[in-house]
Formats: sequence, structure tokens, C-alpha cells
Amino acid sequence: MKRLPGPMTLLSALLVSGCSPVSAVATQPAPSPAKVVRVTKAADAEPNLRLLQNKLKNAQRQAVTIVQLGDSHTAADLLTGELRTRFQQDYGNGGIGFIAGSPVPGTRYDQVRITAAKSQWSLISARNQHSDRFPLGGYLSMPLTAGAHVHLEPTPPTDMRYRVSTLYQAGSNNRVQAHDAYTQAARSLPMTNGQWRLSPAMDNLALPLDLTFASSQNLAVGGWNILGQSNSGVVFSTLGINGAQLSVVDKWQPGWLDTLKALKPDLLILSYGTNEAFDDDLDVGLYESQHNQRIVQLRQALPGTVLLIIGAPDSIKNKGASSCQARLPRSLHPVMEAQQRVAQQNRTLYWSWQKFMGGDCSIVNWQAQDMARPDLVHFSKEGYIKVADGLYDYLNGLIAPSKH
Repeated sequence: MKRLPGPMTLLSALLVSGCSPVSAVATQPAPSPAKVVRVTKAADAEPNLRLLQNKLKNAQRQAVTIVQLGDSHTAADLLTGELRTRFQQDYGNGGIGFIAGSPVPGTRYDQVRITAAKSQWSLISARNQHSDRFPLGGYLSMPLTAGAHVHLEPTPPTDMRYRVSTLYQAGSNNRVQAHDAYTQAARSLPMTNGQWRLSPAMDNLALPLDLTFASSQNLAVGGWNILGQSNSGVVFSTLGINGAQLSVVDKWQPGWLDTLKALKPDLLILSYGTNEAFDDDLDVGLYESQHNQRIVQLRQALPGTVLLIIGAPDSIKNKGASSCQARLPRSLHPVMEAQQRVAQQNRTLYWSWQKFMGGDCSIVNWQAQDMARPDLVHFSKEGYIKVADGLYDYLNGLIAPSKH
């Protein structure tokens, strides 16, 4: 399948002021969305919702962790960046969360910028490369030289202090060192026998921060986990891959669920569907069966975690077609309906992104208002913020009673 353009074009476009040109697709009122499967009332469906309510009620004393897995909409960290801001405004800032081990082209993080010398690192991505060692998140960072380091710059500047650990795989003993403007810290990295392991945290660190590995031999880095020193508030991690379908998790090394469990998510969000919708040859029955199997696996691995499936957003594939239905990706409605059935069968939360937008072909009107990009797939910063506001209102409607 031809993968959709990632957020690189989107991110570049956000730097340009002024209005975006309206696509050649005519703007017209969006028809009502097709009838879809009814999902059980959220408060009755998700068995762990009360646990999340209680955790958020006590977020000033114990951190609450949210993890989102997804495609380019997640990798841009615009929608999720706004969600993170809203949660942290209401419940406290628990830190940056889990990020890639080295810079990933086309991927950004709203609260931190990763930089590193290209000569020191090799990046392997589950998007379009192969490896039997991909960690949770799908980015494999390989140091090329002894003393390979990365630099973390806060965006915007902050005076917070953090606990920082690395997700690593080592064939021999190694060491990681952290250096900020005030202090130095280090942790030993024992060999892991082919498994991924989170290192012990280095405490009370400030950003900007330099992180250095003693040796490049037999070492792979899967990411950094950056948590607030106070162990309170909300931590919101985004693990997105441009062009990804939910099946990308099958490329991750067995054991990725153990890493996910180590992050201790209280809410896990799955935000896929756009790339499945653009696959004209998608076997919807197989897709639904595999989706269901993965939710069952997640329930078993994370028995106390709230699961949320976000339905695929509206999009246009055939811009020159004469009717709205002909413009839609062929698999869009089958994918959305399968997502809803999986949510219903497994008692997860479900939020219809497309319904929030206004139904079929509604992205045309969003683009006319400069809230979607001309590709009629991705969104502008303002559009992602509007989506985040809608999603947060939905979630807040479920959890707000716990605040009183």
C-alpha cells in the first residue's frame, strides 16, 4: 500500500503564515454520516474507568500515566500535545513521558527537542525497515561511536526536575551518563540477554540535558522515559509512526508488552485507521479479527488500564470524483465500523473522530476553514487543537465527577 505523507510537510506548512489554498474539491455541506454500530454507554462499558477516575482525583499525590499509540496524527504531537496540555493544566504536570532514543525525521515532541550528531547514530524505523529487535514504539537507535550522545532541549524552557531512564538492549555491560547545567549522574547498564530493559532512573535532572553512552558495542537504544521528580501529575507519552497501521506492533520484538507494562499506563489510547482506510485491498474481516486479538492481549497484559479506541478521521482519497461517497477512501467506513465492534466486544471506550468532524466529506469544510491540510488527510495546528478539545471534552465528561 502506498503510505500517506507524514507530518513533515505539515510541520513545514505550520511555519508559513497566511491562509492555505482550498483544495480543488468543492466545498459543500457534509452529508450525515452512515449508520454505525451502537456502542454501550461508556461509563458501563469500560471496567477500569473508576480506577482512572480515582487516580486522577489523587494526581497531586501519585502520577497518572497516559500512553497513545498511533500513526502520523500521533507522531506530529499536535493533537496529543494539546491533550497533554489540557490534562496537565487540570491535574498537574507529571513530566514529558517516553520519547525516541535519537532524532526521528518527521516526528516531533511538544515539550522537548532531541538533537544528535548524525555521525554518532543510526536510526532503524519500523515504518519501512526490517529488524527483529524493534522495541515498543518501533524506533531502534544504534550508537556508532564510543561516547555517542543526545541532547534534550525543553520546549518551552522549564525549571522542572526529572527522573530519566533509558530503554536499552545490551550484549555487554555499559554505562549511561547525564549532564545538565547543575549536576552529573550515571547509571550502569547491565547486559540484557537480548531483551529490552528500562534502566534505573537518574534523579533530579534539569533540561537542557546531555546523555552519553560509554560504549557503542552491542548496544541498542529504544528511548528515554522522562518523568517529573515529584511523581505526581499526568504523564502523556506519544508513540507514533508515520504511515503506520495497527499491525505495526507485529514488527516489534516479543516482549514489547513488558515494556508497556513497565510504563504503567492508566489510560492507553489506540489511534490508527487512516492508513487502513486508504488500503483498497484491506481484508476487513482479517483486520477486525486481528484488532480484536490485540485488544484481548492488551486486556490480559494491562488488566487495570482503561483502553480507548479512536475511530479513523474523515479523509478524501479521490479528489476528482463527482460524489462525496466516491471521494471517500474505499475502506473508511468498514474500518470505522470494525473499530466500533471491537470496542463494543471488548468493553473499551470509543470516540468517533469522523462523527466529531461532521461525517462524510466534512474534512473539505475543515480545510476551507484552514483546519485541515490541502491533502485532505492531515490537519493544521488549529485543526488538531479543535480535535483535541473535542476528545478532551469527551474524556472529561467521564472523569470530571472524580474531581469533586
